[in-house]
Amino acid sequence: MNGAHTPLMLWIEAVVALVIMLAFVLHCVVAFKPQHVEHHPARVRIGAAIQGLTIGLLIGFVVAPLRMQYMDVIDARSAPGLSTLSFVPALIMLIAIRRGALLKVPVLRKYLRAYRRAGLLKARDDADKALAKLDQIEGRGATI
Repeated sequence: MNGAHTPLMLWIEAVVALVIMLAFVLHCVVAFKPQHVEHHPARVRIGAAIQGLTIGLLIGFVVAPLRMQYMDVIDARSAPGLSTLSFVPALIMLIAIRRGALLKVPVLRKYLRAYRRAGLLKARDDADKALAKLDQIEGRGATI
């Protein structure tokens, strides 16, 4: 990768981040039913957009360039170990985001908590349905 590829790479990375954000919002709109959304639906969708954009930025600007650099064996002049230093901090940040570190940020917390709550309520409903189906298959009486 030389200097001529830089604008193209930034364009690709930004598109990756935006596509991941849109996937989170689309999933929020399609998958969450009204009984899952205890707050205003716009608040849940904004939370999904924030969560998706954060994860998308990490994937788009850290993981995608690492993959591009790893697969770029033609240009031997590129710095081989320069961007690999960002992998471990990015992995730690992805784990922290997944564990709920952004839920404590003052400005974003009401949106992210609304999205997280809707996601947990959906997961609970899905687990209840799966357990009821398993009980039916096994011939047990439904416990729900």
